[in-house]
Amino acid sequence: MLPLPFRQLHPRTVLASRGHQDVPISSVTFDSRQVSPGSLFVALPGATVDGATFIDDAIRRGAAAIVTEIPIDGLPVPAIQVPDARRALSEIACTFYGHPSSRMTVIGITGTKGKTTTTYLIQSILRRAHGQAFRLGTVEYDLGFTRLPARNTTPESLELVSLLAQALKKGVTAGVMEVSSHALKTWRVEDLTFAAAGFTNLSLEHSEFHPTMEDYYQAKRRLFLELLPRGRPAVIGIDDEWGRRLAEDCRQAGIRFRTLSLTNPQADFVAADLAPNAVSQRFTLVAQGQRIPIDLPLVGSFNVANAMMAAALCQGLGIPWAAITEGLATVGTVPGRFETIPNARGLTVIVDYAHSPAALQNVLAAARPLTKGRLITVFGCGGNRSREKRPVMGRLSATLSDITVVTSDNPRKEKPEDIIAEIMAGITPLAPTERGEVQVEPDRRKAIALAIGLARPGDLVLIAGKGHETGQTFADRTIPFDDREVAREYLEGPTHA
Repeated sequence: MLPLPFRQLHPRTVLASRGHQDVPISSVTFDSRQVSPGSLFVALPGATVDGATFIDDAIRRGAAAIVTEIPIDGLPVPAIQVPDARRALSEIACTFYGHPSSRMTVIGITGTKGKTTTTYLIQSILRRAHGQAFRLGTVEYDLGFTRLPARNTTPESLELVSLLAQALKKGVTAGVMEVSSHALKTWRVEDLTFAAAGFTNLSLEHSEFHPTMEDYYQAKRRLFLELLPRGRPAVIGIDDEWGRRLAEDCRQAGIRFRTLSLTNPQADFVAADLAPNAVSQRFTLVAQGQRIPIDLPLVGSFNVANAMMAAALCQGLGIPWAAITEGLATVGTVPGRFETIPNARGLTVIVDYAHSPAALQNVLAAARPLTKGRLITVFGCGGNRSREKRPVMGRLSATLSDITVVTSDNPRKEKPEDIIAEIMAGITPLAPTERGEVQVEPDRRKAIALAIGLARPGDLVLIAGKGHETGQTFADRTIPFDDREVAREYLEGPTHA
């Protein structure tokens, strides 16, 4: 890319400036280790470390200019002071890369559950309509021509805009991305141009970041009330109170939207004639007087809702129903989302990312009809995350499973036994007649082995919480760990744990 004058990259709000503001900028970074001569270094505040402490290091490495929230007196290179460095970074990134989203069809999906699967479904439809499509989210960043590991559900604004620019350069002009509440609250998507947006649902999650559900909701609603251009397609799932509230907020703000529901026949998109089987399901999508048959190679009513969201958004963008139905029918496996692990033991083994009460309840409800024998659930809860959900999830698993094996998830900086004790607090008050058998095995590998060892032909083993993840995070390290690979290891081994 050709260098741009620093002045041209200025965000809208600048509190102070010093030095030659037309110095050429050849790259932008917020990591001082990536600074090279000609770089603009944006010092971001962090939860544990303030980027401003690395300004001197950035200058030593050749930074041409600095953007920071702290006073800039005495800095030996051109600099500006801004009220919010993350907000400024979003503007700078879009300007530096030429606002790629304004020349693309970018669909944003937000909500607690269903974002990832919905993005896979939309990408499949967009491929039918456009030939290529990008997808950014929790599992990976698929640019349509290459795949990159995902560090966050929604990348920092600089990385996000860079990814879009790379896709556009390769001729990929349409795609979909998960929009997390973290991203909405920290300005990562602030200056993107969205072509459409969907809200799946909202339930208890991320309380370590959002002090209240109200704060969580306010972050999500920004996508519709502040960021989505007026007149662009908006689709809202109204099967929970937060979706219904968002619909009302949009209505009062004069924002056009459409609704979907699995239970409310008054919604704009509803499902009828559901016919599930062990590996797929058929249903009729009733949409504005039309009845469209849908074949979906995914199970669970929650995936019907995800498919409806994908269909509604793509139809709102003018994509023909033929491309929509073909895209839904041909979507591939979504990694770690109700993913079946084939085996020769006569067991059904499913790995799912469910790590919230609502998600766990959904997958257990979807698993029960597929279970000929006993339903055996392995799960834990992540450390340094939403402690209040732990007893709730314990109670759900114990009451909806025949056997529960409580184990570790990603303990992070907490002791696994402390997390397990909080999970068990939701189980121990239950009478034996109110719950299934419960065992505790803090070692997740051993817990998976235990569950598979207990299973008999016809049983279903659900391994919940980590899904597609390929590591387990402790206080001082992350070790390689993939629930799917561990399950395969024990399924192919001896018939007892």
